Amino acid sequence: MRRSRFWVAILVLLGWFNGTRLAYAGGAAQPQAATSSSKTAVNPADYAGADTCALCHQDEVKGFNKNPHAKLALEHGGKGVTCESCHGPGKAHVESGGVATKIFQFTKATPKQVEKTCLECHVGEHPNFERTAHGEALISCLGCHSIHKFELQTVLLKTKQPNVCYQCHTDIKPAFAQPFHHRVPEGLLKCTDCHNPHGTFQPNLLRLSATQDAICTKCHVDTLGPFVFQHPPIQTEGCTSCHFPHGSANSRLLIRSNVNTLCLQCHSPSMNFTAPGTPSFHNQANQYQACTVCHVQIHGSNVNAFFFK
Repeated sequence: MRRSRFWVAILVLLGWFNGTRLAYAGGAAQPQAATSSSKTAVNPADYAGADTCALCHQDEVKGFNKNPHAKLALEHGGKGVTCESCHGPGKAHVESGGVATKIFQFTKATPKQVEKTCLECHVGEHPNFERTAHGEALISCLGCHSIHKFELQTVLLKTKQPNVCYQCHTDIKPAFAQPFHHRVPEGLLKCTDCHNPHGTFQPNLLRLSATQDAICTKCHVDTLGPFVFQHPPIQTEGCTSCHFPHGSANSRLLIRSNVNTLCLQCHSPSMNFTAPGTPSFHNQANQYQACTVCHVQIHGSNVNAFFFK
């Protein structure tokens, strides 16, 4: 009797599960159908053609043949990316004698509208843009890029790096004026070598190296490891626990004026460097040598837990 009740309960549960799954599937299909039906069909008769646009917008057309968008149009027999691919159908705009409201204007659009238009093509390259600091702050694509007036060899930036980044990141600019800095002002490095302005899942829009480590190891390969004995801050806080990434008064871009002060932030029982129990050879009041004189392999070692050579 108990066995029969058990199987009846199992059958009831299976029936409930299948019914719920079918109901969910039916409900999930409805928004998709509504979305696909709400898209406006493209009517070729509503388009005027790029040649018609050029009759009035001569300044915008100048040098446009060097634009990557124009190159795409040529590669597709003139049917690729043209003026109306971004600004929308222009026939009504032309027939009205150039009434501005009859066509999509990027300069009058909201950042979200601009973003939506650009991501119709570039969403594959920038799928995470809406969740980045730039996207959440409503930084329009036009804040950095200019489609008609751009710097050559700069992916359509309004001006070259780092000046385009300095428009907002004014607090970073003084760091590169420090005596020791990454050579961004000299043009040997670009902001985008370390940061991806269109989005990453790392803090500060940082990129990762090919090995999925901190981007610093792309150049500073000697710190990469893996090491048998790893310096813990590298794994917990990262390179910036000891180094300023942009510039410093210290030759190693350290966050403190000298190595000893930096090390003793963690390796000291108190703020008093001569605290009881500290060996005489670690007494910084008597020994004015850098910690790294002995602890040479400070990022990590394969032979010694105290990072001796």
